[in-house]
Amino acid sequence: MHETKQLHSGFVETNGTHLYYEMMGDGHPLVLLHGGYLDTRMWDDQFAVLADHYQIIRYDIRGFGKSMLAQVPYADRQDLYELLQFLGIKKTYLVGLSLGGAIAIDFSLEHPDMVDALILVGSPVPGYPYEVMLTEQELQEKIQQQTPLAHAIQERNIPAMVDLLMDNPTLVPSPQYLAARQRVREILSGYSFDWVLNPAPKQELIPVAYGRLAEIQVPTLLIVGADDDIILHKSADKLEQDIPGARRVAISVTHHMPNMEKPEEFNQIVLAFLSTL
Repeated sequence: MHETKQLHSGFVETNGTHLYYEMMGDGHPLVLLHGGYLDTRMWDDQFAVLADHYQIIRYDIRGFGKSMLAQVPYADRQDLYELLQFLGIKKTYLVGLSLGGAIAIDFSLEHPDMVDALILVGSPVPGYPYEVMLTEQELQEKIQQQTPLAHAIQERNIPAMVDLLMDNPTLVPSPQYLAARQRVREILSGYSFDWVLNPAPKQELIPVAYGRLAEIQVPTLLIVGADDDIILHKSADKLEQDIPGARRVAISVTHHMPNMEKPEEFNQIVLAFLSTL
């Protein structure tokens, strides 16, 4: 059924760059926001399936995929706003994973009238201080875990960065999901890593989202991989606690990308939630 849907793609010019987007399907708009280091392809198992029910938009966030990172001050939430304006979309559902979830949170706070529902997948809470979230021992363990990647970034050693990200115990699909794991490696291996090697100044939301989550007044679903990092589980605790009526689902035997690891289960959860709205 979904194979017959027509794909529309193109670029929208915004603040010094061009954002690549794809759109498919009819119905209520739904935007898919990918995680850091990746691009729209991480939603391949969702895009056409969800387009049987909704008008699906996915795009490469600035600095990833086909969307270049211009050396100008920018805000990801503003890029999303410009994309929606260009497409003539006044209200949408937002599905964001990791970095995409943080963008969805900030956008919902800045443009509450444009968001009908939120689905946050392994999402951090923008502005959540590590020293509040973690014990001293947990914080030191995190610093130690992240030090090799920090060194590889400093040395601008992209092959080492790819290997270290693939070796992360929770960031990428586990070896039991070989196809998903290989897809992630292919995306990482073709990435310029400009986002970390040549960062542009980001204009953060002020005040930060951490103390403002109660302002989010739309139906919200939190999805976490049961075996994801402690930071993402503690972030989900904060989101569940502060966002009124937020619902939480853990997908067993998955890491940080349950949409790639168990796509059928993930899709069923998303569609079941949206069907109640």
